[in-house]
Amino acid sequence: MNILIPHHWLLTHLDTDATPPDIQEKLSLSGPSVERVYEREGDSVYDIEVTTNRVDSMSVRGIAREAAVILEQFGIRAGLKEPDYHQISLEPDLPESEQLPLPAIRNNPAVCGRIMAIVLKDVDRTPTPERMARRLRQVDMNIHDSIIDITNYITHEVGHPVHAFDYDKIMALGGEIIVKEAEAGKAFTTLDGLEYHTVGGEVVFENPDGVIIDLPSIKGTLNSSVDENTRNILLLIDSVEASKVRFASMTHQIRTVAAQLTEKNVDPHLALPTLQLGVKLYRELCGAQVASQLFDDFPHQREPEAVFLTFSRLEEYLGVALDPKRISDILVSLGCQLNERENGVEVQPPTYRPDLQIPADLIEEIARIYGYHNLPSQLMAGEIPLQLQDGVDFALEEKIAQFLSNIGWQEIYSYSLVSQELADQSGFAAADHLKLENPLTEDQVYLRRSLWPSLNRFLSENPAAAGVSVFEIANTYLPVAGDLPRHELRLGMVSAKPYRRVKGDLEALLRHLFLDELIVKPQEGVHRQEGDLFVKVGGREVLIGSIFILPRQRTGIDILISALSGAAAGYPRLVPLPKSAPVIEDMTFTLPEKTYAGQVLETIREQAGAIAKVELKDIFGQNFTFTLTYSSPNRAISSEKIKPIRQKIADTLLERYGAHLVGEV
Repeated sequence: MNILIPHHWLLTHLDTDATPPDIQEKLSLSGPSVERVYEREGDSVYDIEVTTNRVDSMSVRGIAREAAVILEQFGIRAGLKEPDYHQISLEPDLPESEQLPLPAIRNNPAVCGRIMAIVLKDVDRTPTPERMARRLRQVDMNIHDSIIDITNYITHEVGHPVHAFDYDKIMALGGEIIVKEAEAGKAFTTLDGLEYHTVGGEVVFENPDGVIIDLPSIKGTLNSSVDENTRNILLLIDSVEASKVRFASMTHQIRTVAAQLTEKNVDPHLALPTLQLGVKLYRELCGAQVASQLFDDFPHQREPEAVFLTFSRLEEYLGVALDPKRISDILVSLGCQLNERENGVEVQPPTYRPDLQIPADLIEEIARIYGYHNLPSQLMAGEIPLQLQDGVDFALEEKIAQFLSNIGWQEIYSYSLVSQELADQSGFAAADHLKLENPLTEDQVYLRRSLWPSLNRFLSENPAAAGVSVFEIANTYLPVAGDLPRHELRLGMVSAKPYRRVKGDLEALLRHLFLDELIVKPQEGVHRQEGDLFVKVGGREVLIGSIFILPRQRTGIDILISALSGAAAGYPRLVPLPKSAPVIEDMTFTLPEKTYAGQVLETIREQAGAIAKVELKDIFGQNFTFTLTYSSPNRAISSEKIKPIRQKIADTLLERYGAHLVGEV
């Protein structure tokens, strides 16, 4: 997330002799990255990237606070100025008889951590002063007039959203603000005239009749917004729960600065200085008078928890022993309160730094302020390994993925953590999986032992992809008693194509890996398993995985990459050409129901003679046509010479499977 900060606006909070190039360089080395500096209307404007967890730096005040600490570390004089609005009184300017009553504000502490409000009377719609207008233009904001621009100016300077309601409209709508989660289907119109309907669960302000009068922390509504007739203002600051703001903002695609700040847990303690600056500017620019007592409901006021950091742990992470005084100075300059101990320091972070929660957070702060460039560099000790780990074959993984993609399969990436439902679908009980002690969500609890349940769920949850064939090459995790889990790299495939088409794609992949013969051995009574998959290598059968029949007429395949790697060849094997032409013919058998064609194929291959190749050619009802290729490397093959082989095949299939040959032998 980026923010624009004009240099002279920054200097209202930062006392320094640093030039814009100095600030750009030093901040980028130890803090928020200044990506570029623009020249706009006679001033340098910093374009600064702020990481998502540093919402405290998303303002002029926040960047000044960072610069004051960082510049000092580089020997450049810098200090943070105390703003004059911190001393602004919020007491009414008018006698009690001329004051205006505050609306009744019914807060819901479960969804809103703080609300502050105050009434400003006799507000004039004056033009925005040129200095303020120039600063707003420099940061790409539109100019209206003072009554509106003040709120945008405050938000950019302090970093906390603030909203100005038309006080008289609020009172005409019932004089009550009820904070609640919206019901589904309620209409509201934002101040730019766009109409929306709630989906349910958004935090809204309603009047006693259930009319929505604000989408707090995101955008105001038309029925309570300031217009050309506004004379009195209700200046209000709220701290709606961050996840609720994110939900409403993304659901309705209303992406405002207020939403982006609040959804990142902006500090509710900033509400007071924000309101003080607002009162100061409305008094100075619009002639406003404070006409009510201050309303402040802060049900969840709490300080961040203290964090204990040992000096030994800091040295272990940084590789250098810092003087305890240097450590304390850095932490104090960041706004922390310290309680020194013999072997470390107990740190109380400021309220605007909720990201400082564990010792590693403090170590990161000390490292960046001290300067990453000042930390010692050391080459890795020991010899650089020159051999791959056993079972690691990146070339094979790439070859598999590229081939499957070329024949129309789509590669996806799914989570290694699965729910109990997916764990059960894998054929292993949930107890046979490794379970996280502190899972973040219910659908990410167990380390998976199979890939196909995740692939199958992907197809089920994406109706538009129902006809897509998907695959993934990823690790599964097998529990090991008293040790870390064993990782097994597997290929998972799931498709809604007919079973034989999927099996054919697998056979094509194996041929691409120079493995010619795939054998499927049925496994009766095994969880959804059609059969084990074998390939022949050097006359022996090697188990490489399993094939499954899944609901919704889908087929799943699970292949162990290490087994495939051991069987696959990097090049084709030389087979001498026969000296005579082969004889190719078809044999059609009527097979009883539930007879596995793969077993029949294997039985035909087992027959002695000159059978070089057997393929399933066609199926019609229970009639299966097999194509047999007869060949001999040294002698010619004739139909008469292979007649005994035909007869043996017909007799064997009749005896084993009750298969009847269609036509004469």
